[in-house]
Amino acid sequence: MNYKILDLKLLLICYCLSLTSFCHSIKAAEKVSLIHGIFSRSITIEEIEDFTEKGIKKGFLKKIIKEKEEKKIREILKKEYNAPIILTSRLIYSDIGTAILKRVSKIIYPFRINEERASILALRASAIKAIDVGNEKINIVNFIKAYPSKVMAINVTELYKVLNKVESMSELMKFYSDSPLEKLKK
Repeated sequence: MNYKILDLKLLLICYCLSLTSFCHSIKAAEKVSLIHGIFSRSITIEEIEDFTEKGIKKGFLKKIIKEKEEKKIREILKKEYNAPIILTSRLIYSDIGTAILKRVSKIIYPFRINEERASILALRASAIKAIDVGNEKINIVNFIKAYPSKVMAINVTELYKVLNKVESMSELMKFYSDSPLEKLKK
């Protein structure tokens, strides 16, 4: 009787192992798709890496990046930020972090899955994996490479909205930091 139970357990273990051997691991992003309304253009991760590391522009990057902007864009893509994994994890799972991720999830999301919950999970996973790979540092290229979907979609319209808000806020801060009222009093 004990042999039957043991045989049944072994059979169950072998069955579970055979199922897991056919499971595929989650793939990282292979492309970034820039979406503007009904139009979209894709850039491969390889093209982004070649541009970042060697300055070689291929495909769509050749059309959208002007020569005078190349250096600045490469610096932005290469720039590493210190991000302790525990602190970052606490931040992205906090209420403030979730609020930020909700806004970002309207800009960056898995291609053809523009659902807030899935986007937030993908953003969290990408950030944590990129920080782990980068030894507690993160940059844009590693973040994209760590994104858990074959294609990362970037909604250009939403991105412009956020950038315009940031720009107007920085102008407002500059206006008040320059103390215009003090200058008028003199």
